[in-house]
Amino acid sequence: MSLASKIIDGTKPEPATLAELQQQMGIPKDTSINLMVLETSFKDKKVYVCWSGGAIEDGQPKLTLVGRAALEALINLPLGDSSKLVFQELKMGPTPLKDKVRSAIMRADPGMKICFIGDMSGELDGHMHKAFNLTSGTIKIAH
Repeated sequence: MSLASKIIDGTKPEPATLAELQQQMGIPKDTSINLMVLETSFKDKKVYVCWSGGAIEDGQPKLTLVGRAALEALINLPLGDSSKLVFQELKMGPTPLKDKVRSAIMRADPGMKICFIGDMSGELDGHMHKAFNLTSGTIKIAH
């Protein structure tokens, strides 16, 4: 089975983060926001992931506001194993991005949550959809 991902519709960050995001970006409060939280399957394994803008600095994740919102939405997701969370930084390099993603998934336990961190609006822009084989259709959840 090849790698395939679907967006999970209905995920939500913490209320304070959502309010800060709406204010900073000028988004009306009644507008639905879909963050990049995905169900990703590879071989016989299914994991839950988010794409968070930011970087790993001194061993610690440093996230943008949108990146923090995506992480919180992943943590709040009522699917998967919430007992473990992995941070995986992604950068372009000689190893194809899709191979880095597959490797991270293979190291994870089934149902685990993985926060992929990187320069989403710069270096990784246009590459993440291909690396995760983002398919049409969504998974809808209700909170």
